[in-house]
Amino acid sequence: MCRFLWSLFRQNIYFVIGVVLGLGLSLLLTPVVDNDCFFSVHFNNEESRILTSHKDDDYEPRINLAGKPQKAQKTPQTLIRPRYFSTELGIKDKLFIGILTKADTLVEYAVALNKTVAHLVDKIMYFIDAPSAQRLNVSSLRLPGIVGFTDTREILKPFHVLKYIIDNFLEEFDFFFIVKDTTYIRARELYSFVKKVSVSQDVHLGSPAVGQSEFCSLDGGILLSNSVLRKIQSTLDWCVKSAFSDSDSDNIGRCVLHATKIPCQQNIQGQSFYSFHLGNTQITTDNKYLLKDPTFEKAVTYYPIREPSAFYKLHLYLCKVAMMHKKMDIANLRHSLLNMSHFVPGGKKSVSWPVGNQPGNKPSNRFDVLRWDYFTEMHIYLANDFTNIKILSGAEKSDVQYVLNKSISFMEDKYEGQIQYRRLVNGYRKFDPSRGMDYILDLVFRDMTSGKEVHKRIELCKPLGKVELLPMPYVTENTRVNLILPVDASNRKDTVTFIQQYTKVCMEKKDKTFLMLVFFYDPHAPGKGKSDDIFKDIKDTAISLSNRFHKDGNKIAWVSIKVPSASSQYTMVHESLLDFAAADLAVKKLPLESLVLICRTNMEIRQDYLNRVRMNTILQWQVFSPIPFTEMNPSVVYNYELPQPSELDINKNYGHFDPLNSRHISFYAKDYWKARKSMESIIPIVRNDKDILNFIKNQEANITNFALHTVYSMFVRMSNLHVLRGIEPGLRLRYEEKSCQYPETVSGHIAAGIYHSCIASQAFSLGSRSQLAKLILEYQSASSVS
Repeated sequence: MCRFLWSLFRQNIYFVIGVVLGLGLSLLLTPVVDNDCFFSVHFNNEESRILTSHKDDDYEPRINLAGKPQKAQKTPQTLIRPRYFSTELGIKDKLFIGILTKADTLVEYAVALNKTVAHLVDKIMYFIDAPSAQRLNVSSLRLPGIVGFTDTREILKPFHVLKYIIDNFLEEFDFFFIVKDTTYIRARELYSFVKKVSVSQDVHLGSPAVGQSEFCSLDGGILLSNSVLRKIQSTLDWCVKSAFSDSDSDNIGRCVLHATKIPCQQNIQGQSFYSFHLGNTQITTDNKYLLKDPTFEKAVTYYPIREPSAFYKLHLYLCKVAMMHKKMDIANLRHSLLNMSHFVPGGKKSVSWPVGNQPGNKPSNRFDVLRWDYFTEMHIYLANDFTNIKILSGAEKSDVQYVLNKSISFMEDKYEGQIQYRRLVNGYRKFDPSRGMDYILDLVFRDMTSGKEVHKRIELCKPLGKVELLPMPYVTENTRVNLILPVDASNRKDTVTFIQQYTKVCMEKKDKTFLMLVFFYDPHAPGKGKSDDIFKDIKDTAISLSNRFHKDGNKIAWVSIKVPSASSQYTMVHESLLDFAAADLAVKKLPLESLVLICRTNMEIRQDYLNRVRMNTILQWQVFSPIPFTEMNPSVVYNYELPQPSELDINKNYGHFDPLNSRHISFYAKDYWKARKSMESIIPIVRNDKDILNFIKNQEANITNFALHTVYSMFVRMSNLHVLRGIEPGLRLRYEEKSCQYPETVSGHIAAGIYHSCIASQAFSLGSRSQLAKLILEYQSASSVS
């Protein structure tokens, strides 16, 4: 045992010596290292802390900022969203039809095909070689789109068509139908066919070509989906090189088969596509023997058409057949409805014909889509372009409540009292001018048996009443228009501009008009015959123009009104009442059969507007109060890049139609005096300047009780005449500063409503939302820099 241990020690003697020396040196050097170390660590029962021993250490940390912050290796792209949802969602039009035509068939065959098809599909185009198109002068044919190829080789024309469609319309349509111009197309049936086919499926559809089962006949038409054309896009070069057949059907079929591995289909998703070969059949409008062929009525295309008139004959014949089937369907539906038992609460059968309502409007494009408005029992959201939320009131609230009550009673009767109404969750409404008001209501009911809440969605419609044609009195555009223009000291400059326009548009063109200026003089301003009359230059211009054009019957006259000294206490309510003073004193100088138009100095005079005044104002029948297009604040709208135009153009960036402006109105003098005398006890008639105080002093009670403060409100409330109110593109107003001060001397909710309407009109005339937002951002940017 000892010998073994000795031998083991001898073998590892160097290792043992190293361990001993290492332990010895560590014990000897530990105190020295502890004294020279940078930190000393002390442990106790409560805490451990690290204390710095070298107080005079001059090391300062440094931050390396070179090349920082680092730039991204790949700059992120700015997301630009499309303008329309349809673009972002990839929504396409349904059907594109491409017609292969020739020089000898374009003029007659293509035109006949266009007249029977173009108005029923999304788009149709005609393809021909360019030399033939130039020779025939195709621009005179009134076809929607003719494309000419410089390559005149007939064998390659189908591939030029495919290339053109892929380059220009691949992102716009779901299905593409290619056919020759000697084929009649039942466009309605074809469109109905493709609407039932899923856009996610590859479609290579048609009638098999003669002697081929994998290729579709171009004579009968070939229907290709968008996905198939995308696959063909990368193989067009192969298709051109492999086009060796004299048959276009074979060449196209071989191309499609190579790209998609899909042979010609005749049946897809439960539908069958048929083409009818007419052979030598002479088409007439009474081909009853054709009905004996079971595929004739099922066919979507008919070929070959041997004469242009056959297109119209076949079209007429198929329309007669379709009409006959529709009449049979209506008769069968009428018979089934009359035999249907419809029980009412009294237990009697009651069915009236016709049952149902006019179908809703089908928009032809995204611009014709009717908007749904969201509402609750208390509010309606986004009712127009200027409000986010509005309280339901008046007729709108009564209408919603009526529809809601009818829906509740219908559901409770249907479930025989087993459910109880709790609340309205969502409400939607849409007005369709061809149908009426449609509603969708999401209602919550309580199940009386289980006690749980049950959600029900109800769709209902309030149809329009019976349309009646009302006889209207005869009017003519030859009637003289008498313009009344109120003028005060603040708008003298605009009055000069107005007279210049009036001279150019009316007097120089010998239009039958008469201009009456109504001058409002401040109590302390010189006027009425004095040498320093503030309106002297305007009066001199009026006299000069009247003398110049007196032979044509055009004349400018004026009436002067001295506003009483109490005007210092006038509010904007009283200022609007001065229109009655202007009308009373001006209209009395005109015959009773005179057509009167009250206008303003910031109006641009247009001949078409004056003609509409003549046509829309009818004696003892109707007055006309147009909604003007009002310019927005020029300091907001215009800049050095967009200067103010000399004539105001109707553009959303320049202005807006202001429904709160009712100060422009036309009427006949006889109708005015009849309405004016009916309210004489409320607002006395002004016969001279001093009478103005008579209706100013007592307006507090009148405004509170009657809300009669404009000529427009007088006709609405005190007259039996119809008031025509609508937007008028011909009435354009330049921007005008508005002063809206709350009428402290006039109480009542009507006065407050007048004030808030002024504030709203003032706010909407500042600028568009985008312009105001840009102005705010520029202001914030300038503030942050300063």
